[in-house]
Amino acid sequence: MAEPSRDPPSALSADFMSFSPGDTASRWLACADLQQEVYRHLAEYVPRILCQGGGMAEHREEHREEQREELALQLLLLAPLEWFLLGGEPAAGLALLQQGGGAAALCGHVFKVGEPTYSCRECAADPTCVLCMQCFLASTHRHHRYRMTTSGGGGFCDCGDAEAWKTGPSCQNHTPADQNRETEEDPVSLLPPAVEERSCSIFSIILQYAVDLLTWEQEDQLPAGLEPPQRSDSYYCMLFNDEVHTYEQVIYTLQKAVNCSQKEAVSFATTVDRDGRKSVRFGDHQFCEQAKAVIVRSTSRQSKPLRVQVMHSALVAHQCFALKALGWLGQIIQYSDGLRRILCQVGLRPGPEGENSSLVDRLMLNDSKMWKGARNVYHQLLMNSLLMDRKFKKLFAIRFAKNYERLQSDFIRDDHDRQFSITDLSVQIFTVPSLVSSWFPGGTDPVLLS
Repeated sequence: MAEPSRDPPSALSADFMSFSPGDTASRWLACADLQQEVYRHLAEYVPRILCQGGGMAEHREEHREEQREELALQLLLLAPLEWFLLGGEPAAGLALLQQGGGAAALCGHVFKVGEPTYSCRECAADPTCVLCMQCFLASTHRHHRYRMTTSGGGGFCDCGDAEAWKTGPSCQNHTPADQNRETEEDPVSLLPPAVEERSCSIFSIILQYAVDLLTWEQEDQLPAGLEPPQRSDSYYCMLFNDEVHTYEQVIYTLQKAVNCSQKEAVSFATTVDRDGRKSVRFGDHQFCEQAKAVIVRSTSRQSKPLRVQVMHSALVAHQCFALKALGWLGQIIQYSDGLRRILCQVGLRPGPEGENSSLVDRLMLNDSKMWKGARNVYHQLLMNSLLMDRKFKKLFAIRFAKNYERLQSDFIRDDHDRQFSITDLSVQIFTVPSLVSSWFPGGTDPVLLS
């Protein structure tokens, strides 16, 4: 079977030559319906850039393709967002924002698996309070009795959090520039009014886009406004991870289902285990359904079958970009506490359905339905945003506590490890005295008992 047609590198190269992110941002600024214009842009370019085909390519060619993809993604998708947000050239605008906001009072570095962490035996409020290497070496705690461990992934550096340390809460890099500065000052007030307005608009659109795509349950349709201009008969046979089937079972099944070598099957299985899902076949709908049928039949004899879906290529592309967009949001808010505060406001703003309808609520309540890669990305964004803003950390803690019974029930039914569950954030909330004590005014418990 011939693979569906796709844009050759030369087609995207032509776009590189003619595309101007500044001009695109200017059109967005002048349009009457910003969400419609942004969605139209994403509908045109996302499927052309991301997830073009599947299978095993030579390592060198695969690396070149990834480089082309990243360059196209930055120029055609992320650069217009930055030009719109900042109202001009991004590098200069971000530098001004960072200069105006001063040094960050909290580190918030999110730990990777195997990364060293440091805890002061003399000054830590409890054993969960840790520092990253950079903060530890720039802190007074390096002269104390300390404990070094390796992170299992997730969690973040507690430098700058006064509740995490008996003394020396901040390293030299995160000591507030003005010790007498009013701690409750709204960081949004330091932003230029035009940046405040544009950031609220674009953050709302991008976060809504990402949440819709990551919680989307249809396999052959897209949210309104994102259907590609030309719909192709191109699909992915997407295999999802579980903790029931062994590596050997998955490898053997893939060799039969997609007619691949053992080496290719091992690579597929490794990616599925690491990221939570992997495309194992790319082609027309019938071609992918054939592979799905073999996988389901081969793995359903002694246990529940492997989860496998036949998904339209445009949907997979948009889900991939949704993760890129969340990563972009996490990076852009590092330049300004004001931008971080606006993203927090957007995330916790109640939706039209009322209770549990904010974008953050929707992510949390759909956590167990997502694949590992999606969970990791949005968990990191929560840590970089809501848990790094003192005001919104309290508001998020209330939402988390109110939903905790349901989140814990979902986790019990889920077959993934705790480190991949939203409930793993409980250590960042239930160990913080000021957060927990605020739920029990006068000895009552209005949050957990409501």
